[in-house]
Amino acid sequence: MNLRATPFHARAAEANRGNDWIERNGSTLARVYTDAADEALAARVRGVLADISWRWRVMIEGARAGEFVSHFLTRDASRLEPGMALKALWLNDGGGVRGAGAIARYGRESFLLVSAAEDRAWIASAASRFGVSLRDVADGGLALIGLHSAEILKEAGFDVALDPLTFRKLFWRGLDVTVSRFGEHGGYEIWCAPDDGIILWDWLMRAGYGFGLQPAGTEAMDILDLEAGVARPGRDYRPARDGFASTPTPKSLGLEKLIEITHQHFNGRSAYLAAHETRMLIGLEIDAARPAPHTPVMQNGKTIGHTLSSHYSPALRRAIALAIVEESAATPGTEFSLTLSPTIDTPEFQGATARAVQLPFLPVPDALDR
Repeated sequence: MNLRATPFHARAAEANRGNDWIERNGSTLARVYTDAADEALAARVRGVLADISWRWRVMIEGARAGEFVSHFLTRDASRLEPGMALKALWLNDGGGVRGAGAIARYGRESFLLVSAAEDRAWIASAASRFGVSLRDVADGGLALIGLHSAEILKEAGFDVALDPLTFRKLFWRGLDVTVSRFGEHGGYEIWCAPDDGIILWDWLMRAGYGFGLQPAGTEAMDILDLEAGVARPGRDYRPARDGFASTPTPKSLGLEKLIEITHQHFNGRSAYLAAHETRMLIGLEIDAARPAPHTPVMQNGKTIGHTLSSHYSPALRRAIALAIVEESAATPGTEFSLTLSPTIDTPEFQGATARAVQLPFLPVPDALDR
């Protein structure tokens, strides 16, 4: 894979004091700028700016685009008005989750799909049957998250009021930009042409100076994902890329809310309805500061599930994890035991107790702005 710098790389490199980088979808991103816990906490008490250019964005275009997205996704996006969006899944023939994302209507014959994982070949093959084409969009994107996100956006000169799952194209300071509210953490996403990335970063950081705005790396964003109860492909699970795979299921990932049962024609519907999933996604609060990613979840000496991603939550002041467990053991307050893996500081396995909690662990950082 050829790595590429995002439109904000120059500014990220200046702020990335430890030269700590990570790759996502072929883009190099700052994993941590200063301290991941501080950055995640800043999203709740002040505001953060995160580079989201790595997200896969593809325009779906053609006279039958509305018909295609209706058959392709688990919710009927053809009913959207321009400027509106919804969250949905796409399933393979066996009912397993291939992908999840936001679908936004740009015009009568055009939709934008935004996802954390690319699935171009499979979607393009399906689209070709409807005479619909895909066009990758390579704009730069910044997520502005936090208690003061609306005030910072206004200070930067974006005179725009948006409801969640809406977007607007603007002409801002001589630049074409798009402002949206698709994220799970509230706040805003601002997209621009690649050559305009430095201008956008600088204006937002200047506007946010009085509010304590700071950049946040991928690890802080992963903590916010976890606190919001959001499972991501690649990090938490492998998408069902085998054509007839039945796992992971929407229920096991906490994604059943993204399926409209009354929607009659989406791919994988019959297999999804025929499945009898006995596992579900829960949150675990761990009685330790050390995370426990991808480890068995035990109850009375029996394995009843496993954790997904796990991090120390600076807001909750303990380690937390997403976990897939048997539904019979998913009641909030139920206690489990985990094994914590060795680290350089604690070079031995250690046991810990954990309790089931309802997701999300915490509300979105900008809840008070709404």
